[in-house]
Amino acid sequence: MGPALRATARLYDQHLRLVASHFSNMFNGRANSAAYVADYFHQLMGMSEPALFVEVGAYRADASRRLREANPTCRIVAMEANPYNHAKYSAELPFAQLAIEYLNVAATDRTGPVTFHLRTRSHGDELRRVTGNSSILPRVDPDVDYELITVDGISLDGMFADPQAGPVCLWIDVEGASGQVLRGATELLRRTDAVLIEVEERAMWQGQWRSLDVIEFFLAHDFTPLTRDAEYNQQYNILFVSNQFYERPDVLWSHELHDNYLVQHMGVDDR
Repeated sequence: MGPALRATARLYDQHLRLVASHFSNMFNGRANSAAYVADYFHQLMGMSEPALFVEVGAYRADASRRLREANPTCRIVAMEANPYNHAKYSAELPFAQLAIEYLNVAATDRTGPVTFHLRTRSHGDELRRVTGNSSILPRVDPDVDYELITVDGISLDGMFADPQAGPVCLWIDVEGASGQVLRGATELLRRTDAVLIEVEERAMWQGQWRSLDVIEFFLAHDFTPLTRDAEYNQQYNILFVSNQFYERPDVLWSHELHDNYLVQHMGVDDR
């Protein structure tokens, strides 16, 4: 990676901002954008027909459970590092019956114990333990207290080393730790068709990759940024597809229809 690739990342970032500008600031348009892009990701998985789907930072594993309804044979692995989340939803949701591997592990760039920083207090306010906004990284904000929890860390390359297991699709929502996950997944990405990943424009966690860093990484690994949502202020999800998958005629046509609906409908009040 170098200056030329970074410049290309900035150009794609400008394109993605134009996409996001079509989500209305009224009528819950920005909030609805996340569901719209997630629906498109699931549509693309229907085209990919993955043999393996991995949801990293799964929380309730909503994407995994939705995919299981559409794909009865795919191996589905959902990873949740917060042990409170894992205990609650393991008890409440039928992962075993759905043949979903719901694991209490943290995906990172190495195998071995890692520290999970569970936020317990922020600016004097008590925080709940069952939450989707803690990380293996501490916050930039100094006025935060943590419960430090040791969890098993794994790399995606280490866990899914079988080169014949593909195609693959990934959903990554790891509260700032995207760099750690992606550095540990370079081999798996060679077999991956589509990735939906949460990014941040400003540093919210210490040492994190920002959105341009993520875009640059994916460009270097032969992926195209396809679309994004506008879920939160400076925190959103980008959908990447492999260059090979992108060039399929059905994917190209689906992308045109996705953008057409976005421009014609997502900026207006359809109530």
